[in-house]
Amino acid sequence: MKNIFRIMAVSLALTVGSCNFIDPELNVDPNNPLDVSLDLLLPQAQVTMGYVLGGDLGRYASVGSQHHAGVNRQHQASDIYILTETDVNNAWAGIYESALQDLKVIIEKASDTEQPAPYFRGVARILTALMIGSTVDLFNDVPFSDALKGAEQLKPAYDSGAGIYDQIQSLLRDAVVDLQQPTSTFSPDASSDLIFGGDNAAWIAMARTLQARYHLHLSEIDASAYANALGDIDAGAIADNAGNALVPFGTAVTEQNPWFQFADQRTGDVVMGKFFIDLMLGINDPRLPLFASKNPLDGYSGAAAGVAADGVNASSFGAALVSDNSPVPLATYAEAKFIEAEAALPTDPGRALAAFSAAITASLGQFGIDDPAFVAAQIPDTLTLEIILTHKYIALYTSLEPYTDFRRKGFPALQPAAGTTAIATRFPYPQDERLYNGDNFQPYQSVTVFDKVFWDK
Repeated sequence: MKNIFRIMAVSLALTVGSCNFIDPELNVDPNNPLDVSLDLLLPQAQVTMGYVLGGDLGRYASVGSQHHAGVNRQHQASDIYILTETDVNNAWAGIYESALQDLKVIIEKASDTEQPAPYFRGVARILTALMIGSTVDLFNDVPFSDALKGAEQLKPAYDSGAGIYDQIQSLLRDAVVDLQQPTSTFSPDASSDLIFGGDNAAWIAMARTLQARYHLHLSEIDASAYANALGDIDAGAIADNAGNALVPFGTAVTEQNPWFQFADQRTGDVVMGKFFIDLMLGINDPRLPLFASKNPLDGYSGAAAGVAADGVNASSFGAALVSDNSPVPLATYAEAKFIEAEAALPTDPGRALAAFSAAITASLGQFGIDDPAFVAAQIPDTLTLEIILTHKYIALYTSLEPYTDFRRKGFPALQPAAGTTAIATRFPYPQDERLYNGDNFQPYQSVTVFDKVFWDK
């Protein structure tokens, strides 16, 4: 994890203001370099994505999906769908000012015709697709084609979410081509690629999995979505847990997992959700002691959505995904198999059942559990979409995907928080867009958290 010290140091260096000397020959700040190499930019972008997806975006989405419950301070408000423009400001900045900006620079630098680096470009394209895809899934229409231009364009226009989805698939296709090139002037390695250590085959498998994910998201509006997703899986998606795309974190204060940091700094603000804990208790799920910690009564319980008082005796986060050095998952083998199960269900129930069983086994294995009896007990006489997505909801805990699945298909059968009548279906736009991109933001000023993103029908 020594790399993360270097990454965070570079990140700090890039944000320090420059000195203000008159002589341009002297006006060079060593802490604010004019150029940063690919091997420094890539890990910085990867860590930023881990912090964004494992930070505000993941946390508020997990409250929306009732994996967690907000029981104190602003998270108590988010538990009843009062999510404000200031709540998402920091995440928006992390997306645009850090992650996407760094990835754009990598793509541009790697496209140098004299020193082409298609392997770096391919990785950056995959991460760009994931980052902007996650943004669309939570905000719908967002700046993209006109964004990331610095001083040339400080007020970027908005792209439609559907249009960005087309660009996502193009990015992923182009990334696979990049990573299949015979040579690259510069190549990611163990020190510059914290996720796969420069393993092109692993990155290609991640790209295929993301292609399947974003095709699957369109299942309510595109009749070919399932066939396309299966095609992506068959082309070579993640095939085992060794291929899981995970952003690593460490035990030192500057390296810690964002979920862990939040729990440490805001103890008691967010606890385990009652629906999630009851679901796992109901099937005697062996992952429960890893996903949740015991409550003050030496058992496991969660707070019901909208019932802050339940937080007093609710379980907190468990060790598996929210320890100081827990990784933040971006895409996994379990997800690939759940995608396959859903996509195959209407046309090939046998394939769907085999993929469903493999998905549960993969999720257990991801956390070091080997329990064939548990897996066998989950196999139904007749597999349904609700069964698939309910188990996916458990397996992809802390991921954005369960919140997406609920909005797409209504499974698992979550109920609105106490005192409310509907579950929020998107995030609000951030305050900075209203204040500093007003003309382009104007058509979206009346959007609420109960409006839908384009694929949610």
